[in-house]
Amino acid sequence: MRIAVGLMAYNEAANVAASLRSLLDQRGPRIGALSVVLVASGCTDGTVARARDEAAGDPRVRLIDQPGREGKAAAVTAFLRAATDADVLVLAGADTRLDPGALDALVAPFEDPSVGMTGGHPVPVNDRGTLMGSVVHLLWELHHEVARSSPKLGELVALRPVVTALPSDTAVDEASLESLIRARGLRLVYAPEAVVRMKGPTSAGEFLAQRRRIHAGHLRLRRQAGYAVATLSPRAALGALGRLGGRAAARPVPLVAAALLEAWARALGAWDARVSGRDHRAWEPIPSTKDLSR
Repeated sequence: MRIAVGLMAYNEAANVAASLRSLLDQRGPRIGALSVVLVASGCTDGTVARARDEAAGDPRVRLIDQPGREGKAAAVTAFLRAATDADVLVLAGADTRLDPGALDALVAPFEDPSVGMTGGHPVPVNDRGTLMGSVVHLLWELHHEVARSSPKLGELVALRPVVTALPSDTAVDEASLESLIRARGLRLVYAPEAVVRMKGPTSAGEFLAQRRRIHAGHLRLRRQAGYAVATLSPRAALGALGRLGGRAAARPVPLVAAALLEAWARALGAWDARVSGRDHRAWEPIPSTKDLSR
């Protein structure tokens, strides 16, 4: 397959070289021609310079250096319009790293023509020995269980080139892509073997800010497009918690903390979506997620 990867970056000087290398080193029987388009969205640090150093003239890498930050949806649209000769388009963040073999596992389902979009398996690098680290791991374990039965795709996704732009006002790009792909009669598939490493927030305040923005975006998408992501379903969440079983019960303090924080974040997100109309499209980055090495 001809695969084009859009690597989205905003002030990712600490992560971009390792993220880019994890993509360029991907191997597998389904990976034919591979190209990477790095979209640097109004970066004010050394992101662009470090990316150029890491690529070192590699012809597979192309840079789109946007002078101003317009939001991730605009960056994704720039990539979708630039990658015109690929069989499969992949979206990743420059604050993530792919495990070996992840890209091949991500694109494998496209051998079935009914599949329109796939998503990888995000695994946090946060320290489980801290309360917030355990909360973040628990949250993503729940997302993993939800996605196994009702695909909820994020952090690393792939899609057929049937979408040319995202709504400019969306703050939840992967969910918006899910909606657009499903509207074309194509299926979503979760690829748990496609492991992507990421870092979650390390403080309660950052957790609330991130989850608030995401929930507000999901509610707005449901209102505008009539599409509800799997994690909006209480039944799906309870089912996932049941499948976690003893693994969740063995961590009662993080479990209670996660439930309280998520409930508060959803209340704030609902306020933004239904009352204040707060615009989350160019959200403030979460500082503690900006270096996967720490």
